[in-house]
Amino acid sequence: MPTTIQNLALLLGENFQIMQDGFIGIDGGKITCIGQGTPPHDETIALDGSGLVAIPGLIDAHVHLGDSVAKDIGIGLGLDALVHPIHGLKTKLLRESKEDDICQAMAAASYEMIGGGVTAFADFREGGLAGVKLELKALEKSRQRRIILGRPNYHFDRDEVVNESKLLTPQTIEELRQTIDLASGVGVSGPNEYTKSSLEQISDICKGKGKRLAIHAAESPEATKFSMEKFSVSEVHRAIHYLKPDFMVHLTNSSEEDLAELSKNPIPVVCCPRANAILGLGFPSILELLEAGVTVALGTDNVMLNAPDMFREMDYTSRILRAANRDAGVISSKEILKMATLNAAKALGIASKVGSLGEGKTADIVFLDFRTPNLASSKDLIGSIVHRANREDVRCVMVEGEVVHGNIPRL
Repeated sequence: MPTTIQNLALLLGENFQIMQDGFIGIDGGKITCIGQGTPPHDETIALDGSGLVAIPGLIDAHVHLGDSVAKDIGIGLGLDALVHPIHGLKTKLLRESKEDDICQAMAAASYEMIGGGVTAFADFREGGLAGVKLELKALEKSRQRRIILGRPNYHFDRDEVVNESKLLTPQTIEELRQTIDLASGVGVSGPNEYTKSSLEQISDICKGKGKRLAIHAAESPEATKFSMEKFSVSEVHRAIHYLKPDFMVHLTNSSEEDLAELSKNPIPVVCCPRANAILGLGFPSILELLEAGVTVALGTDNVMLNAPDMFREMDYTSRILRAANRDAGVISSKEILKMATLNAAKALGIASKVGSLGEGKTADIVFLDFRTPNLASSKDLIGSIVHRANREDVRCVMVEGEVVHGNIPRL
């Protein structure tokens, strides 16, 4: 039965135009009509959206859900000591944790994200084929839109990786093919863990299967230094020219040369400011990336370090950008919100379906209650969403037109 939510305020289209006294019609998982005043059709289930603001579902464009099994361990450690794919503490913990514990932790994190208005996410999943299978098992009851990016179950050590012609073994390649078939694509740990030839192998296989391809790059000064010393080019350069990813993650320590390359090769970048901050890595060059014409999205990164909360990510990003530049007008609230919705959808290749509200779009919608003590008396809806809203203000969450959290009463 078609459903109409009436008496709403909503953010309309890709420019997030605010519409008051609006309605949204939903049928078959899609938005069928949007307008003001009285809906055109009577034969629908009518819901009362009084006091609610409808926004596109939030999208966490980079997360590591497996980390949910070990929250807040290793705070104070550097990047390599904590998350290096060969010898990091996280690698050890994931290897030693029981599969059932990891499953339960991932399912709980997914549930937490839904309650916080996150309708879609992209997860970089460790553990090769087995890791992807474990996540699919953990999330089999989840209604979220998920982009699961597996990875080769092998990383070259620092002595091997300088041999740029060295290839991944046939066994690793076969497992990678199976992983890609099961997953949404590949999320590579970083250029410094792979040779030029192996990056090209990964790219050819992933793109040949029509799947999404992404990579971490330029997250730390040490990684940037290693790449320049061993390969005479940056991580960003190696990623762009050898892997040819659909999007990159971090670029917290990118150079002017990197930004110049990105202006010629405008690959979307997912920034994770809170994760970078707690690891002591600095703040990503978001304004410079935007000036270079790059689509910038936001992600929460490692659940072991951060709650997967996109409201907190938006708020932190906005405040630090304004503080660091000593300019309150250096970026708009609307631009920040786009990083957690429309821009994220573009980076993940799903913007034709989600990321904004419009007729024909999939009905992934978050309804915020602006009557709560936190949001009541707001005079700037988008400013309040970015800087003040939290999970307690989320009244209802829909994925493909079905309620997955909360409710809206009938008229």
